[in-house]
Amino acid sequence: MRKRKRTPCDRALAVLVLTGIVVQLIHMPEVSAYFADRNEKNNVLQVGDNTSTIEEKFDPPDTVTPDTTYNKTVSVRNQTDTPCYVRVFVEKDQSEIPLSIAFDTKHWTEKQADGYYYYRTVLEGKKKTEPLFTSVTTGKTEETFRILIYEETVQAQGFQTPQEAFASIRGEQESGV
Repeated sequence: MRKRKRTPCDRALAVLVLTGIVVQLIHMPEVSAYFADRNEKNNVLQVGDNTSTIEEKFDPPDTVTPDTTYNKTVSVRNQTDTPCYVRVFVEKDQSEIPLSIAFDTKHWTEKQADGYYYYRTVLEGKKKTEPLFTSVTTGKTEETFRILIYEETVQAQGFQTPQEAFASIRGEQESGV
């Protein structure tokens, strides 16, 4: 076996390889730390419970009498301990029937662009809203009809107004209603 003579080029290559190995060893802790980095956050989430119901006092007549006022009281009760905001949608089932409802605008807003009436204050736990209305007056009709009432609640914590709270569940900004 013949020994090969080392040339200056071989020596330069050996020095270059050795330098690369030394540089890698110097930077190894950084690379190692990068791969070993760990970050952990523990979040505690609690689901609140806000259950509500429509409470209605109404004795429906057997027949509809024209130009008559019927007592019908509609409120919303918060059945849990969670303070919440309330909104109610009210509509008659036949739009052509003449019907008048005197809504409470002291404790409730006027009907908003989204079709809802908003309770102006937070409804505390186990409490009931002031009535949205207390009577219904028929016009010149004897036709039977229904008043459709739908209510929603959302937890009040973290919001200044009911509109802001309901906008948040839709992922929107408050629309200034």
